[in-house]
Amino acid sequence: MSKLKDMPNVDRPREKFLAKGADALTKSELLAILLGSGIKGTNVKELSQKILRKFGNGFLHATVDELVQIPGIGKAKALQIVSALALARRIQEEQNSPDNLILSAKDALSLVSDLKDAKRENLVCLYLNARNALLKKEIVSVGTLDKSLIHPREIFAPGLEAHAAGVILVHNHPSGDPSPSEQDKQVAKRIIDAGQLMGINVIDFLIIAKNGSHSVLGELQNTELTNTEYVAEGIQSSLFDLMVDANQAYFYGVNNKVPENKGKKDALKFIDLFAGIGGFHVAFHNAGSECVFVSEWDEPAQQTYKHNFFKLSPEVFRSGNFVGDITKIKPNDIPDFDILTGGFPCQPFSQAGFKKGFNETRGTLFFDIVKILKEKKPRAFFLENVRGLYNHDNGKTFETIKRVITEELGYSFFQKIVKASDFGLPQHRPRLFMVGFRDKSINFKFPEPVKELKYTMSDIFGGKCDKEVGFTLRVGGRGSKITDRRNWDAYRVNGKIVQLGPKEGLKMQGFPDWFEFPQGISSVQSMKQLGNSVAIPAIQAVAEKIIETLNEYDQRK
Repeated sequence: MSKLKDMPNVDRPREKFLAKGADALTKSELLAILLGSGIKGTNVKELSQKILRKFGNGFLHATVDELVQIPGIGKAKALQIVSALALARRIQEEQNSPDNLILSAKDALSLVSDLKDAKRENLVCLYLNARNALLKKEIVSVGTLDKSLIHPREIFAPGLEAHAAGVILVHNHPSGDPSPSEQDKQVAKRIIDAGQLMGINVIDFLIIAKNGSHSVLGELQNTELTNTEYVAEGIQSSLFDLMVDANQAYFYGVNNKVPENKGKKDALKFIDLFAGIGGFHVAFHNAGSECVFVSEWDEPAQQTYKHNFFKLSPEVFRSGNFVGDITKIKPNDIPDFDILTGGFPCQPFSQAGFKKGFNETRGTLFFDIVKILKEKKPRAFFLENVRGLYNHDNGKTFETIKRVITEELGYSFFQKIVKASDFGLPQHRPRLFMVGFRDKSINFKFPEPVKELKYTMSDIFGGKCDKEVGFTLRVGGRGSKITDRRNWDAYRVNGKIVQLGPKEGLKMQGFPDWFEFPQGISSVQSMKQLGNSVAIPAIQAVAEKIIETLNEYDQRK
C-alpha cells in the first residue's frame, strides 16, 4: 500500500483540487479531502473508496450511526461528513425550487425526496405564505425504529412564528408502502382540526416511501374521529406512530371553562408584551379592552397562555399575532392599538448616562418597547417591573427610562410603587407601575388602595393559617424549611406544615376561577409561571383608570 505522501503532488486530492479545481477530482478524492487522513494500513484515498463502495448510490443519505461502523471513522468525522452532505442537499433543494413556490404535491415531494430512504420515521413540515412560497422547512419529529412522538404544538408553533398561511406535512413510511393506514387518517384529521383553530391551513398530508407517495387528504372523506390511542403495530408505520394521549391531540386542549367574549366593537385595543401567562390580558379584558397582539418567548408559558385565551381572543391566534421573540418583530407588523402593556424584564443598563439617547438602551428589551412606542404611537402605555428598578444603579436606570419616554418619545410619565395587598390580595408584592399618555395634557391619578383584603391565607388554604397575609410569590427557592429565613412557600395550616401549590398560587395572584394550567405543565413549572406573573386586581384597577381617563378625555374634545 502506498502512502499518500509518497504520491506525486498532482495525484494528491488537496493539491489536485487547488491546481485543477473540483471538477478534476473523482468522488472518492473529494471525500478524501473531507476525511483528511486515512488509517493504519489504508491511505485516505483508499478509505474513501471503501466508503463509497459500501453505500453506493445511498451515500448521500448516510447517517452518523452507519458511518461510525467503518473502522477509522469516529463520531466527529462521521458528523463532519453527514453535515457536508446535508448542506449539499439543502442548497440543491433551494435551487431546484424557483422562487420556492410549491404549487403541487410534486413540488413538495421534491424538497423531501431523501425521506423515502430514511430508516426511521420523520415528519417534515413545509410552511408556506399566502402565495404558496416556502417560508420554512422544518423536521418536526424524528422517531425511533418503531415509534415517534408528536403533538400539534410542534407542528403549528414554527408556523405561527413564520406567519405562515398554510402547511404541508410530509411523513415517510420506512416499510416502503405509502398507503395511509386508518390511524394515519385519524391523526391527520385531528391535525387539520387544530389547524382550523390556529388559522393555518393544512394544505396536504403526504406519505412518501420507496414504492411511491400518497396524499392522506384524499382518504379523509367520511372519516370520523375515534378515541383511539395511536400505537404502532410494527407492521405498517402510522403517521405519528404513537400518540401517547389522544385527549391532547387537539391544540393545547382549549380551556372550555373560559367565558364567551362579549367585548364591544369600539373597545380600546391593547397589546400584551412579555405576556407570561396573561395577567395583563385578564385585567384589561375585565376592564373592557380588546387584545390584538401578544408576545411571549417562553414556550411553557405560551402553552398556558394559549390554553386559556384562545377562546377569549381567537383572532389573536388565527391572525398570527401571537408571537415569541419580540426582538424579531418589526413594529409595523403589529396591528394598530391604543395601549401598550408589559411587565418587561429589567436588564442593567450599560453605563447609563443622560446624553446618549437610544444608544444607552440598545441591547435591552426596554429598547424594543421604545421602538414600538416610537413607530406605532399608541395613546397610552402601562409598564410593570420590580420595585428595585426604581433605585437601580443609584436611580440612573429609572431616570434613563423616564427621560427616553418623556424627552425622546414625547409621552407623559406617571409612576407609583403599588402592592398587591393594596387591592385585596394576601401578599404584599410591591411593584413599580409606570403609566404615560401621548397627549401630555392628560392628567392621570393612580387608583386609591382598597381598605380590606378580599381574602386571607386561611381562605387560600381552606383552613386556619398562621399568617393573614402570605409571602410574596417568587420564581426560585421552593421547598425551604418553614424556619428558613428564605422560606416563602411553607405555611402552618391547622397546625400542620403545608407547601403552597399552583391552586393556591393562582388565587394569591388573583386569577379568575376559570383559569387553569394545561395538562403537561408540571407543578414546578406552574409555580415558576406564577412567580413571573402579575397581581391581577392591582393591574386591573390601573387598567380601568387608564381607560376611564382616555374616555373622559375623548368626551371633552
